[in-house]
Amino acid sequence: MKASAQQLEDLWQLQKLILDQRRLIAHAKQLSTGESLRELELRIVQLSELSRNQLMVVESVLAEKKRIESDLELVDKRIKTDQDRLNASSSTKDISGIQHEIDGLLQRKNMLEDTDLGILTDLDVQQQKLSALAKEKEAAEKELESSKSELRAQLESLKQENSNLNTEIEKLRSSFPPELLELFDKKLSKGTAVGRLVRSACNACNMNLNSTAIAEISNVPADQVALCPECAAIVIRQ
Repeated sequence: MKASAQQLEDLWQLQKLILDQRRLIAHAKQLSTGESLRELELRIVQLSELSRNQLMVVESVLAEKKRIESDLELVDKRIKTDQDRLNASSSTKDISGIQHEIDGLLQRKNMLEDTDLGILTDLDVQQQKLSALAKEKEAAEKELESSKSELRAQLESLKQENSNLNTEIEKLRSSFPPELLELFDKKLSKGTAVGRLVRSACNACNMNLNSTAIAEISNVPADQVALCPECAAIVIRQ
């Protein structure tokens, strides 16, 4: 089969373009899986779960605060009632008993107020934690959207690059005789279609050829297609 030196060089270039396109398509497929986003997506799920749990903690503290405030309200009412009874009583015995009850209620009130103060402090801490988680989740969501936009831009760029490669490949393919193109396609489907003979080595299979193999290639006319005796790739002789 005849092939000029320029046609062989063009076949070499065609092979390069096709291999470049294969790598590009493989890269695009890998990107389109969204695997690069998985870590961020998982982090957002974790932050959502942490936020839900922290919200439950805050709600629990608020419920405890409400209970303490309700108890304080009841104690204040009892103190007022007892104080009114104390003011209205003229019995020394009753006054002593009522005063003793009031003293007990005042101690109870002080204890509840101390507890309420501790709850307020805890509530502030827990609300700050909830706020921090919300901010972290919001930042992660923004980062995810930014990453998605960047990924879409990358895929669009690869799509355009692939389109350009298709144009180059089809233009180059149209310049070859059908028989030569068929031979090239057949060999490329099995591995490397075209290799260069550098000194005594074929870079398609990276094999050093012995003198018999070199002689076999040399005996092929310059305008004819020569094949590597080892890998059967089309050989560009230098």
